[in-house]
Amino acid sequence: MADTTTKQISELDFETIRNNIATFIANNSDFTDYNFEGSALSFLMDVLAFNTHYNAVYLNMAVNENFIDTAQIRSSVVSLAKNMGYTPRSNKSAIATISFTIPTTDIVGTKISIDNTTLFTSTNNGSTFVFSPTTTVYATAAAGSSGNVYTFSEVDIREGSYATLNYTSAGLVNEKFIINNFNIDLDSIQVKVQNSANDVRSTTYSLISDITTLTPTTAIFYLFEAVNRTYDIQFGDGVLGTKLVAGNIVNITYQTSAAEAGNGCSSFTLASVINGVYTNSSLTYTNVIPAFGGQIEESIDSVRINSLQNFRTQGRAVTADDYKFFLGRDYPFASTISVWGGQDAIPPQYGKVFMSFKPVTGYTLSTAQKEYILSTVIDKYNIVSILPEIVDPEYIFLQIISTATFNSKSTMYKSGDIQTLITSAINNYNDTTLTQFGTNFTYSQFTSLIDNADPSIIGNLTQVTMRKNIPVVLNTSLQYTIDFQNTIHPGSVQNKYSFQAANDTELNTGTANLYLDDDSMGNIRIYCFVGTDVKTANYVNLTAGTVNYTTGIITLNNFTPSKVNSDNTFDIVVKPQEFSIGNITSKRNTILTISPADVLVSVTAN
Repeated sequence: MADTTTKQISELDFETIRNNIATFIANNSDFTDYNFEGSALSFLMDVLAFNTHYNAVYLNMAVNENFIDTAQIRSSVVSLAKNMGYTPRSNKSAIATISFTIPTTDIVGTKISIDNTTLFTSTNNGSTFVFSPTTTVYATAAAGSSGNVYTFSEVDIREGSYATLNYTSAGLVNEKFIINNFNIDLDSIQVKVQNSANDVRSTTYSLISDITTLTPTTAIFYLFEAVNRTYDIQFGDGVLGTKLVAGNIVNITYQTSAAEAGNGCSSFTLASVINGVYTNSSLTYTNVIPAFGGQIEESIDSVRINSLQNFRTQGRAVTADDYKFFLGRDYPFASTISVWGGQDAIPPQYGKVFMSFKPVTGYTLSTAQKEYILSTVIDKYNIVSILPEIVDPEYIFLQIISTATFNSKSTMYKSGDIQTLITSAINNYNDTTLTQFGTNFTYSQFTSLIDNADPSIIGNLTQVTMRKNIPVVLNTSLQYTIDFQNTIHPGSVQNKYSFQAANDTELNTGTANLYLDDDSMGNIRIYCFVGTDVKTANYVNLTAGTVNYTTGIITLNNFTPSKVNSDNTFDIVVKPQEFSIGNITSKRNTILTISPADVLVSVTAN
């Protein structure tokens, strides 16, 4: 008789399961001294162990697919996200903005239009893409310098070809209308419902946005990603939205998407005819903003995280974290995003939310990109009482002067090699630790990184200063506020390059090169050098501005430069206080970064 007092049933490993079966059988007195390995019973134990192992693995996988944290199959994650009211982001088509004119003999006041049937083509990286206007745009003939002309200004055109599906409703409950194409841009979907085959009147339906506003007559539709990588469209049930009746004809129009492949298209050709007359040769393009915004469908990991965040926000942006979530999800072309409420601004601006973006390439967003974010991303989630505003990031450039000493007898490297290793370590620190909103520069960590660039390095002496690059308006007297957000060492303020103030009648310095410093008492001074004497400062203004050493704010009053840097910017350099150099911080829209041009490394062999 078998011993059933103890059974090991928690193991999942094949060998462990087999050993447990053998132990269980061995406890039976009928199998005492039985050689399990050398008998046919060994095969039966293998079969039993394999079957148990197979079922255990299968059940473990099946149970995992029931929880969004552990699900691995996209359809499972999407289905679980659906229960939280979340539809994963589809492919997004790139959008370009074009302006063009068409000369015409039509009389002044004549109107023509372009719509999604007007096609433009563009070639990018060897592939040709089709674009069409996102909405119907009208132009009116007006008198021009060389005759009448139609002007189309800032027309948004979206990449992708249009397709149309037609279904006849059976009036069933939970009836689904399938889009058998996964490479589409959900933002382009347009749904119309025709009354019947004999009644061509139709109603335009909108994608559900707020279930709390629905009535039995609200013309809305629901959109879901289906299990087999298609999209399902459903309509209301007569309580939450209008219910379809048998015979209604559902017309679905959508646009295919090449996702991020369309980004960068900048040269366009009209591929159709406008108003039956005008071809590409008739068009004069006056302005083109290259296509951007194309992106691939949302990944499984992103759906897993964003569905939970979306459930928390309930589809509304109220707090700064809400805005940051929606921006990070719907605008992936920023390498870092900062959002803060107006109460945290200086000075406070209540009722506002500020956001700042560092683009993947470059330093600031273009005007078109800002408008796209506000109209396409933010507008869907913003509540009426909050006014969103995009501000450009400000950069504090850390200037590094480092002298390192190394033991030349403990390494095969020469001084130049050690210098290259240190420079590479600094660049890597910048890329991995800085260049993001909200990062800090830690002096001890930075100098240790230099010491660890090579085992032969004995130590280093490193000086750090902060530089800000300020855009200025030439020949105009203005007040400028420069916020370093860190304490400033008295007597360390200076400008990196000289400037001129030829039109400042109070200074009366003509085209002399001018410089800034502070008097260690909180006053900004302007001085120049006379003749060949470059050691004695000749001060021409002792109260050109102020500096708050505690807050790090410098104010220049009535600053009227006539010549600055070639890009009309002005550089101010300060030294952090000794007690704050250990930790230089960044807040709000400020980013700490180290430019390769601001790094000076020298190496001495010991």
